[in-house]
Amino acid sequence: VFRDSLDVALAALSRHLQPHLQRTLRAVMWARAGTDAARLLDHTAYTQPALFALEYAQYELWRSWGVNAEYVAGHSIGELVAACVSGVFSLEDGVSLCAARGRLMGALPAGGEMVSIGASEAVVSLALVGHEREVSIAAVNAPEQVVIAGEGSVVREIAAGFTARGVRTKGLTVSHAFHSPRMEGMLEEFRKVAEGVKYGSAGRGLISNVSGKVAGEEVCRAEYWVRHVREA
Repeated sequence: VFRDSLDVALAALSRHLQPHLQRTLRAVMWARAGTDAARLLDHTAYTQPALFALEYAQYELWRSWGVNAEYVAGHSIGELVAACVSGVFSLEDGVSLCAARGRLMGALPAGGEMVSIGASEAVVSLALVGHEREVSIAAVNAPEQVVIAGEGSVVREIAAGFTARGVRTKGLTVSHAFHSPRMEGMLEEFRKVAEGVKYGSAGRGLISNVSGKVAGEEVCRAEYWVRHVREA
C-alpha cells in the first residue's frame, strides 16, 4: 500500500516537476548518501515534493490498517498533505500547489538562514524588535521552542545574543529562509496557482498551521495558502 500510494503521488508530482528539475524526484529521494543527487534533497524544490509524497503514502498506509483520523495536521508543507487527505482539495490540486510552492521558493535568491531557539514566542519577539523587515518568527513548535528566519547576518546576530545568555540555539539545514520576509518575492505567482485550485470543504478536523486551531472555510480559499507561505 505504501509503495503504490507513493507511486501515485510521485507520478502526479512528476507531471508538474519534470520541466523544472534536473533529476527525477525518485532518484533524489533514494540517492546514495554523500552523492550530488543526495545533496539535492536539501534544496526546497526537491524537499517539499519529497515530503508531500512520503507523507501522503504514510497516510494511505495508516488508512489501510484501519487508522481513520478524526483530526489531521501537518507542519508547513505537511499541511498541504493534511488538507488533501481531509478533502480540501484533490491529490492533483495538492501536488500542483506543492510543486509550485517548492519551485517558486527555490527560485528566490539564496542567503537566508533559519535558527531554532529554546525560548518562548514572547521573548523571541522582543529580540526581533527593529529587525522586522529582515527577520521574523517562522515557527512556534512548542512553548519554549521557536524558529526564526530571514537575512543570514541578522539571524546569526540575534541567535548569538541568545547563545551568550545560555539559551540553546541550533542552525537549520535549509536552502532558503522559509516563513520570513525573504518569501515575499514569490507570493503573487503562488497566488495565481492557488486561485486555480478547485476547493472542497474543510472536511474532517484539519488543524491550521496559521491559527493553531481547527480550520474553517478559510482553508478553502487561495488567500489562506498564500498567508500559509509567509506567516509563522
